[in-house]
Amino acid sequence: MSIYYTFIRSLEITTHITRKITLFIATSLIVCLSCSSVYSQNRLSGPVELPKFENVAIREVFDVLRQQSILFSYNSSLLDLDKEVSMAPYQGLLIDYLEKLLGEKYSFKEANSHIIITYAPQRMDVSTVDIDTTKNNRTMISGYVKDIRTNLPVGLVSVYDRTAFQGATLTGNNGYFELDIKHPTNTVTIALSKENYRDTMLVLILPVEILQASKGKRIGYYHANDSNKTISNSVFGRFFTSSRQRIQNLNLGGFFVYSPFQVSMTPGLSTHGLFNSQVLNKFSLNIIGGYTAGVTGAELAGGFNVNQYNMHGVQLAGLSNVVGGNTSGFQAAGFGNVGLNKLTGVQLAGVWNSADTVVLGLQLAGGINRAKKVKGIQVAGVMNMATGDAGNQLAGGLNIASKVQGVQVAIVNIADSSDYPIGIFNWVKNGSRQLALGIDESGFTALNFKSGGRVMYSVLGAGTYLNNDTFKYGLEIGIGARLVRKPSFTLAAELVQRTHFDKDFNYKATNRSSLRIIPAIHLSRHLQAYVAPSLTYADALHPEPGAKGVIWKFWKTDQTRNTFHGGGTIGLIYAF
Repeated sequence: MSIYYTFIRSLEITTHITRKITLFIATSLIVCLSCSSVYSQNRLSGPVELPKFENVAIREVFDVLRQQSILFSYNSSLLDLDKEVSMAPYQGLLIDYLEKLLGEKYSFKEANSHIIITYAPQRMDVSTVDIDTTKNNRTMISGYVKDIRTNLPVGLVSVYDRTAFQGATLTGNNGYFELDIKHPTNTVTIALSKENYRDTMLVLILPVEILQASKGKRIGYYHANDSNKTISNSVFGRFFTSSRQRIQNLNLGGFFVYSPFQVSMTPGLSTHGLFNSQVLNKFSLNIIGGYTAGVTGAELAGGFNVNQYNMHGVQLAGLSNVVGGNTSGFQAAGFGNVGLNKLTGVQLAGVWNSADTVVLGLQLAGGINRAKKVKGIQVAGVMNMATGDAGNQLAGGLNIASKVQGVQVAIVNIADSSDYPIGIFNWVKNGSRQLALGIDESGFTALNFKSGGRVMYSVLGAGTYLNNDTFKYGLEIGIGARLVRKPSFTLAAELVQRTHFDKDFNYKATNRSSLRIIPAIHLSRHLQAYVAPSLTYADALHPEPGAKGVIWKFWKTDQTRNTFHGGGTIGLIYAF
């Protein structure tokens, strides 16, 4: 029995020691990783060593810091990088150096990869803080916010729970706020933010023991390269959001919090309250409409979805989707989709699609597509418009672009540069324009206007028959392509449809379609001469009763039968 007891006792001691060693190793690893993470993210409180600078631009100092993997984000209109400074050699904390370099009127926030510089010349503080007794796992915190320099109240300050990010409010004109904290911890951090003021943190120790502690939430920062491309500055953003929410955006800038989901009735009635514009959700359900920082999954709305920053995933709305950042995924709306920055994916709308740049993807609308640059495809029932470069444009009515790298297909195509416009009328600023005067084997003398790009062009013309008792006038439309371009010679092909009218301009239902091969000799810089063989299909002028089928002829048409026949046109071309 003693041997058995000794064995069991030894086994228990060995197991206990093994557990302690395992726990020690695991704890050490966690501490090391945590320290490494904190060190990698807290660059502002990290050490730097910099040389002496004598009368150099701030830009050059930033370049030296960039070599140490310290990157900055800032509003170029508020920070003059060409301002000359002189700095002594420095060894110490980065935050102290930046304050000496730029001055105390600037504030610094650390994002995942950048240090965000904001202009914050003013300071504020909180006075007369009251904390109500916690009931039902909630507490109310109230107080007054004042300007430190003037001691006057500061209105429209964003006050929010910096611990759990579940409550937010704005101060009134008298600086007073009331903040409802849900599931508070023993220690609650209240953050105060306002444009042109330095951010202020207030740490409160609650007087009661809290039964349920809130879990920490992951935070992030978004920096817009162009401050004009934001929800607060856009027509659609102002239409769907309130002034209080836009003030919240200005105060908090690019700060946001990650959350698994939200539910909204309207943008002002949400599970995240007034803080909803700063919450990035994996799933968002908006009964009428909702306003969030962004989506990384799916968002559904009966009316509209508004995202302050990026949308990555799927958005469906009965009326409209509006995204202030980049759009990556699929958008569908009954009326319109609006992206203020880049689109990588698909926009599908009944009336209107808009994006700054279509990087890769498709805009598909029953009405109008609009973008600054299009590297993908625009397809619209009425009009496509790209104020910059465009890839491919297909529209039932009108295409407009600057430089087109692909194909334009519409009734009217307009561009600065486009090699492949296909339409009834093309106007390419840096393309070609010609007037062609010619007469064909049927005695039809016509003047055609040809306009388009270096390769494809449109043909519009009108003319008259010299010796035809049935027809008097004709209109021609078609497309052409330049197959060979030489300094003294051009070879083109055209497919042209001719419609006939009698001497009283009454339409005659006998049409004519021709494929022409047009070799042209350049007589001078502007003048060309050509003799163009053609293959033509022509309806019979005086069809025989009971005649069926189509006959082939080497030259000219048969007036009693539908005919495939050879022909030709001779004429002159004037190139603009």
